Amino acid sequence: MLPSPRGSGTRGERLGAARGGRPARARGLTAFTLVELLVTIAILAALAAILLPVFNGVRERARTTTCLSNGKQIGLAMLMYAQDYDDYWVPVGGENRNTVLDGVKSDGTPFNGWSLLLLPYTKNRDVFRCPSLPDTFEAVGYCAGKGYDGKPITNCYSYNYFLGSDDSYPFEDYYQSDEGGVRWNTPRSEDEIELPANVVALQHSSSLQPFGRDWGCVYVTIETPDFANVLRMRVVHQGGDNLTFADGHSRWFHVEDADSADLKDDKETRLYTVTARGIWMVPQYNPGKRGSDKGYAKKNKVKGKPRGP
Repeated sequence: MLPSPRGSGTRGERLGAARGGRPARARGLTAFTLVELLVTIAILAALAAILLPVFNGVRERARTTTCLSNGKQIGLAMLMYAQDYDDYWVPVGGENRNTVLDGVKSDGTPFNGWSLLLLPYTKNRDVFRCPSLPDTFEAVGYCAGKGYDGKPITNCYSYNYFLGSDDSYPFEDYYQSDEGGVRWNTPRSEDEIELPANVVALQHSSSLQPFGRDWGCVYVTIETPDFANVLRMRVVHQGGDNLTFADGHSRWFHVEDADSADLKDDKETRLYTVTARGIWMVPQYNPGKRGSDKGYAKKNKVKGKPRGP
């Protein structure tokens, strides 16, 4: 005869029975009830609702800091350029007809945009990209016809035309003051800037979408960068905008109004000087010197009440 087994069941079941408890396999099958699962899900959802805005805020603060650093590096590059060129600011060098996709400027000369001229000083193309603005251009109309839709944006910033004026955009008040008393056809020297800490050298470009989808494609690359002679602050970073000044420093400003870049085509809005906020575009302007705005005060107007920083 075969020897009789010591007992039935697996070893774990026999041990559990010997100790007076449930079999080991049964003890491992404890599960959550439906109520417990619903409570757990509700707690996780509440935590996500609390923490996600915090994480988003931290991420946007990091982007703001990166953009400020970009402006600082570009501002210092502008000052280094001036040191190498007899204290004259980098020329705009813009091309308002052809894009880099055409391969050459409309007059057949190589591209010479201000950011391209600054590359030997920044040694980094990424400093011209704001992390809070689009990476690719969204084009309609003329720009779509140029094949620029979906193409990379390599420069998100706009240079003060008054600092680098070079006749590359000889239209309206870009080449002379309102009353014609001042011509803007050569870059400014550092001695011509009355208060460098107040003169805006760099701001975010309004050529990017949603404002420049039909025309801005020619101003969003390092080779053909943007420029402006008026202040157009955009609500890009935490309810405000970063500005870089002619002394090389960068600063965040709060903008209470809706994104002001849409004022570009509003002929009743021209912001050359905003004395209350200590920022202006006209290099020779000094609030303590009467007439130093050279006619720009007459055109310095905006719909509604200007807001403070």
